[in-house]
Amino acid sequence: MLIPINTDAPLYHFPYGTIALIVINTLCFLLTGCAMDHDRLEPWMLEYGNGLNPLEWLTSMFAHGGFSHLIGNMFFLWGFGLVVEGKLGLRRFVMLYLGIGLLQSACVDLLTLHRTDDYVLKNVLKAESVDQLAADLAADFDLDEEDARQLAPQWIALHKGRCLGASGAIFGLMAIALVWAPKNEMHVVGFLLLRVLSFDVSIMWYSIFYIAMNVLGVVIDKFEMGSAGLHMIGGIIGFAAGVIYLKKDWVDCERWDLFAVLSGKYGRFADENWALGAHAHTDKVYSDIPLPTGADTAADGIAAKARQRKVASANRDGDSPGVVKVSRNLQPIASLIDDGDFIGASEMMYDLRMVDSDSRLDQERLKRFALGLLQADVTDDAEIYLDEYIERFPDDAIWAKIRLAHLLITLRQRPAAAVKLLRTMRGPEMSEQQKNQARKLIATAKKQISQGIQDAEPEW
Repeated sequence: MLIPINTDAPLYHFPYGTIALIVINTLCFLLTGCAMDHDRLEPWMLEYGNGLNPLEWLTSMFAHGGFSHLIGNMFFLWGFGLVVEGKLGLRRFVMLYLGIGLLQSACVDLLTLHRTDDYVLKNVLKAESVDQLAADLAADFDLDEEDARQLAPQWIALHKGRCLGASGAIFGLMAIALVWAPKNEMHVVGFLLLRVLSFDVSIMWYSIFYIAMNVLGVVIDKFEMGSAGLHMIGGIIGFAAGVIYLKKDWVDCERWDLFAVLSGKYGRFADENWALGAHAHTDKVYSDIPLPTGADTAADGIAAKARQRKVASANRDGDSPGVVKVSRNLQPIASLIDDGDFIGASEMMYDLRMVDSDSRLDQERLKRFALGLLQADVTDDAEIYLDEYIERFPDDAIWAKIRLAHLLITLRQRPAAAVKLLRTMRGPEMSEQQKNQARKLIATAKKQISQGIQDAEPEW
């Protein structure tokens, strides 16, 4: 067994619900006699072929058949609870967990309604009557007739089947993590002979491994309701829930979800309008270019179009030459930017500033230049021009601060600098989406700081 210990998935909520569920499962294990008292444990289990029993749907989720059963499930609950609750928060996570568990138990109950005493007697035990079963038991186990008659009903009940444990709901959480965070990694611990293995593996491959193992188990069980079948029902429900939450925008996966990853368009450059170097689209304005972890706001687009009208008007009237018109030295660079060749423009700008350090692009081209370098993944140069934009145009720098903070956190290992930068953003000019972006970045930066990450020195 590969036991999940921790994850690098961003956690925007403390796992109160995950911890509470682990505590509740442990207390219920104690209440049922630690699986050593069958009479106390039996009422908690979900019995097959005994009609629909909603109370058993709930109780069976919190009952376990032994210490190893409980401990294994709680490690898996911790690992995948971190991922799911980290995105949803306490209330929504607990509701989703209980919903998956109850629906999984309900499906199991429905799928096993046919396993009545008569069905098991004739189709599983291959006996025409209870008397024949008693005779068979007497012959097989060398029992007297009266003992065999008393054993027959218990033998039927044993073969009808029953289930217990949190693994169905937990397998649902694993399927949700696969949909929401396939590229994030899970730190796992396993055992090979006498060696302890400890390594990181992506949630995608970790989940695929366990899904494949359980699909194989279903086939080996000949599609009967064994533990593999119970897991797969929970996994199917969890996968469906994960997709619904994603498509309904009830969860923000920041373009790292399974569908984005499979399409090859994920993360900062997921939008189809992000392009590289000279192949970038030139018919797009800033309002069409997304944030590294989300779409820009309508307010950004309105502001950008207003600035474009101002530039066009100034060009017609010959006003504001220091802001709008381009000096002779900057004209080739401006042409490259307009053509979408941001890498070429960056090389020329570097050469120009070696001989003319006062050369400055106008506001609109500087913005397009910085965004284009981000698109081309030339992050070192992009960081320089984002800094320049923030310094020169502080009244219109929210977008630049968010992008620069994203770079500082994800690539530069400078979480303290990112927090300091984000805390300079104040006032009503921030949209709700920008506030949410800032909160998420601050939460990620604080997590890095709490893990002991100290700011690295700037590379330039």
